[in-house]
Amino acid sequence: MIKASCIAVVCIFVVGVAGAQVESPTSRLDAASKLTSLDAIDQPAWHLKLDVTVFGDKGKNPTEGSIAVWHAGADERTVYSFGDASSSTLKHDGKTYYAKTGVSVPFEVSEILRQVLHPGPRPDETIGAVPDMQKHKFGKVELNCVMLTQPIKGAGSVPLGLFPTYCLDAAGIIRFTYNFGGQTVILNRMGTFLGHDVATEAVIREREFDVASAKVATLTTYTPQPDEFIPGPNMVQVGVAARLAGGVIAGNRVSFVEPMYPESTKENHESGTVILHAIIGRDGHVHSLRPVNASDPDFVIAAIAAVRQWTYKPYLLNGEPTEVDTTITVNFALNGG
Repeated sequence: MIKASCIAVVCIFVVGVAGAQVESPTSRLDAASKLTSLDAIDQPAWHLKLDVTVFGDKGKNPTEGSIAVWHAGADERTVYSFGDASSSTLKHDGKTYYAKTGVSVPFEVSEILRQVLHPGPRPDETIGAVPDMQKHKFGKVELNCVMLTQPIKGAGSVPLGLFPTYCLDAAGIIRFTYNFGGQTVILNRMGTFLGHDVATEAVIREREFDVASAKVATLTTYTPQPDEFIPGPNMVQVGVAARLAGGVIAGNRVSFVEPMYPESTKENHESGTVILHAIIGRDGHVHSLRPVNASDPDFVIAAIAAVRQWTYKPYLLNGEPTEVDTTITVNFALNGG
């Protein structure tokens, strides 16, 4: 069973470690990711149940649901139950299978599960990144925040959280995560399980409003049954990410936020183009962004802040939603003088 060792974020107590050696931002983040990740394959089989709440507009109209996970080595089964929507994902023998009933489970449900199981960086977030560590205060508590800054020629300082940012307490545990300027993940309470520091309560916020929260209801080791990870007849195999040209996936976009024209470039009557590498999930949400090319660093900042809010109609491969690896082009042009 999980051993509770809980401290609320609003009253975190941090203790210095005598004689601690100064580590690089990369090594500190790598160590924190291993310490707080529950999905390693070299550990006993475990079962997790999360009680999840998703909030509507401006943190109102909460809807309740749950997530159950069974994990054994490289195999994993996840069941999402949320109102009339339910889905199952199975990882077995290096392959992934998927089944859905009713409407799609809200995007925030799978995202908050990821934050509990693996609050550290996604592999694609570290490609080409230059980790930059800054100290940041949360109330009276100062945390070490590592931002995975993407090098942009000519760029000056960028605001904390524009690129994926992970904030660690004095024990080296990830407690806050910022993503692309708007989303905040708060690991409110922590517990110890199988030698890992695991979030027992987590919250996702968009700006000042909660969009999802989760609490651990069950976390325990168990003995898997022989046929537990055999895909059922209603499950279909999901392929690896489809690589699509930007022009193809652009036709699947269903919601759009206009990028704000940077004042610095507007004053100089500049126009330009930003090309972003993007991972679009099976749910149609943008899961990852990093700049590939740009005419001005200020355009990059404006493009990322907008594109992270775009949504797409899920791309279907053999009739099933598929993750998409693509590029997104954002053009900036002034009309008139």
